[in-house]
Amino acid sequence: MWKAILGLLTFRLSFAATPKKIAAFLEGKGETDRRNAEFAAPEAVRGAAVQLAPRAYRDWKDYAGEIYRLAKSAVDAGAQVVVFPEYVGLAPLTTVPGWKRMLRWMFGGTLPALDGPFPQPVDGRLEPVAAALHGYLYELYMYTFSTVARLQHVYLVAGSALFWEEGRLINRCVVFGPDGQPAGAQEKICAIGPDRALGVEPSELIEPVETAVGPIGVVLGTDAYYFECFKILREQGARLIAVPGVGGGILPDLLRCRANENGVYALYACYASGGAARCGIFAPLDATPGKNGVVALADGPQACALAARTNLEKLHLAVIEGEPNAPFLAEDYLHSYRYCGKLPLLG
Repeated sequence: MWKAILGLLTFRLSFAATPKKIAAFLEGKGETDRRNAEFAAPEAVRGAAVQLAPRAYRDWKDYAGEIYRLAKSAVDAGAQVVVFPEYVGLAPLTTVPGWKRMLRWMFGGTLPALDGPFPQPVDGRLEPVAAALHGYLYELYMYTFSTVARLQHVYLVAGSALFWEEGRLINRCVVFGPDGQPAGAQEKICAIGPDRALGVEPSELIEPVETAVGPIGVVLGTDAYYFECFKILREQGARLIAVPGVGGGILPDLLRCRANENGVYALYACYASGGAARCGIFAPLDATPGKNGVVALADGPQACALAARTNLEKLHLAVIEGEPNAPFLAEDYLHSYRYCGKLPLLG
């Protein structure tokens, strides 16, 4: 029965949000007269991290309108680079008729959540659902962010979306330039959590995206658990790292460590779920006002765009490495690890 329903759903969604409809709706909201990305100076790159409140959208216009509003808020604050949360391309799923029943069927009666244990889909049910929804979700993701980037004349690190390509799921972030064209993309390196449950195929390539404000690295969510991602991007010249995440857990504190040990800025976008999840902008300890690694941190759980100035020229002045800790290394620890002390936890 569900396969027949999915066929009808595919047909209906193919008319719901076409590229022309998406562009016309967003263009009706107006184009900014700002040209933030045209004035690029490494000592004054202004970045923004977006925080979204998890919710169901009324329709695709509600979704596209929120993306436009938050990007505009960041641009009005001077942002040249705006980062959105991971899986933002899945959010329009809540506009699909009967989406909860469809997911319960796919997961055997369970309705999954990104911030909790993620079940595996029932054998044979992921493929028809992914194939049925891919066109709708793809067009909303690509054309919403492309049009918004063009109208706001800004670099958009468009969180991520799940792409269904030749029977494979790929968690991919697309970076759009001020002209609305893709400037580059980055795929998830390590599939854990929801990615593992859904069978997302991990990538073996990580490299920065070349932009007018300098190379921008993208580390998707839990890929930040692996220090190699930041180190590779830094070796390739990236000093500004976008981290589209989900929210919660240790990631904000971990990103302060990553920023400090590599001498980079980290722009962390997430969903405000629970009391601790906040988007933030992090830097080496000596490059932040309170010497705690925090440049800026969202002050509440509301949807917002957090903007702050970064100074890529002064990163080399920050202390990014210390002397090896002899007592720590005297035991049987791996010598590739460096103890850097305990950072105060974010409250």
